[in-house]
Amino acid sequence: MDAKTLINKSLFFLALCLFVGIFTAIFGQKNSLVGVFVVIIALMMLGRDLSVRPLSNLMSLMMFTLAMGFGAFISLMNPFLGIVVNFSFVFLTTFITMHDMKSPMHFPFLLGYAFMMSMPVTLEELPIRILALIVGSVLTVGLNVLLNRNKMERTCHNAIVSMCDAIGKECDKVLSGSITTTDELDKVCSNVNSTVYDRLKDGFFINPKDRPVMDLVASLQSLGRSICLRERDPSIIKEVASLMDDLASYENDSMSLDEFCSRADGFLQRNHDADLAILASVKAIMLELTALENSEDMVDKDGEVPRAFKFRTIMKENLRTDSVRFTFAVRMAVLFTAWAFIWQYWELENAKWLLFTTVAIVQPYVEGSWTKSSMRIVGTLVGACIFIALVSLFGGTAESLAIVTLMISYIYTVVDSNRYDLMMTFVTLMALLAASMADPSEPVVLERVLYILAGVVLATLANHVLLPYHIRDENLKLSARYLEISSRQLDNLAKAAKGDMDRTEDRFLRLTANNISAKIQVNVGRDTDPQVEKLLAAQNAFMAGCVMLSNSMMGADQECKDRFAEIVSTHDGKEIDMESMLHNMDDKESDLLMMGQDAVRAYRENRSVYVDAVVRF
Repeated sequence: MDAKTLINKSLFFLALCLFVGIFTAIFGQKNSLVGVFVVIIALMMLGRDLSVRPLSNLMSLMMFTLAMGFGAFISLMNPFLGIVVNFSFVFLTTFITMHDMKSPMHFPFLLGYAFMMSMPVTLEELPIRILALIVGSVLTVGLNVLLNRNKMERTCHNAIVSMCDAIGKECDKVLSGSITTTDELDKVCSNVNSTVYDRLKDGFFINPKDRPVMDLVASLQSLGRSICLRERDPSIIKEVASLMDDLASYENDSMSLDEFCSRADGFLQRNHDADLAILASVKAIMLELTALENSEDMVDKDGEVPRAFKFRTIMKENLRTDSVRFTFAVRMAVLFTAWAFIWQYWELENAKWLLFTTVAIVQPYVEGSWTKSSMRIVGTLVGACIFIALVSLFGGTAESLAIVTLMISYIYTVVDSNRYDLMMTFVTLMALLAASMADPSEPVVLERVLYILAGVVLATLANHVLLPYHIRDENLKLSARYLEISSRQLDNLAKAAKGDMDRTEDRFLRLTANNISAKIQVNVGRDTDPQVEKLLAAQNAFMAGCVMLSNSMMGADQECKDRFAEIVSTHDGKEIDMESMLHNMDDKESDLLMMGQDAVRAYRENRSVYVDAVVRF
């Protein structure tokens, strides 16, 4: 670690301590853990762009935090009432915050809920806690908006420049006779779609720039794939490379939009014989750049997304009882509720440590839970031993323990280990130190360590017994959804050929497909599955091919489009006479029809790969 990093981490640690200290001074000692929760949730949510709908996101966060405050207060009134309140809050929080396509955000909310249960307030003190939670929500969203306000613009600018560079490199490869690949283009396109998806989720296209950005990236991807897979005319390829340099210059403010569009028009006039996808993509790029330039005054040509479509889509995508989020939410809620009841009903003070252990150890998947549990046990034992040594060395007074806790917290911030066992060592040590400061005379170590170890064992067993969910289970379900999206995409292509394309659904399908792909990619990275990886690669290529087909159709006449619609409509198993389909079609139109047949064939082959994967499972 260099000196600059050490200084930055030290300043960061001091800032956190200062914030928690000020927060505690304003709202009282009983709300000090609320300050800790605010720090945790603010830092964890920085990876999510809340700036797109700040007021809506603020209201949503306030609903969660206020539910935490009131829920913790009500649940402690009566153990049996607590069963209903705790199960409802933990289940809904886990289910809602753990999105299928993103890393779970349940941890800070459940940890904060456990904090508030372990440090209860009276009815007279409740308004101060509620105010603290409201202020914490405002600070969290405010910090996020401040740091992420230009994130979308930066991401899209960098992505467009990167795609221009990648297309230029592929043009050079074609001209030199080297092997071309679409990997870099597909990767950049996936990253941009993930950013759009993360911003919008169930809100769909709120910002006027979101639609043209997504369509611009798709057009660039289609253009690049045409260069890699089809176009081989040297003069056309050289002009495409030059046009990409011009687009990069426009993005870097070295060229005006009018000048770029003039050069793009010149390209279209000089290259009538270029691949249909290239011509259509260049036209689309000009349209989307113009839309982005005028986005502040732009009224979306597709209109507002119908409420019925929003509701139907949200319900279908989110309310799945066969999903990992549902089984995980049930498992977490059952264990958390059981431990809270035991703690309250039998008044076992240290049983509350079962709550913290449950939040940390219960996992969405069976895979890896034994490893994580064993690392937790090792970390807990090492942390307890270090605690005993420190108490023996520095004494057990509240003042000495406070100094030791501050030192340990600083060391943990500087070390910033990614090893789970080392992290658990620090967490256990700091938890025992904090608990001892509250009552230095209490012999806490042995009893609390035993509760933590018991929680680890029971949570690990629950991962394997209570609605266990394997990564392969999710991979197969996600693959089935990916194939369903492919089928709907072919239907949309048929509609587009007939002039009746649902653009809202088309964009939604592309976003969802991108994020299903990203989730499967994460899963196979954790648990290798050759069959699923093979299907994933084929499906990704299929979806990218559909974008290219959609652009290629723009230059075809209506008779060709009608035949194309008939071809792609046969994906359900019907056979078609391609010889009659190609009759009286010129070379470009024949290529388009053959590409449509290839898409249908690819879909059927992918479906067969999926069936084989299910049978072998």
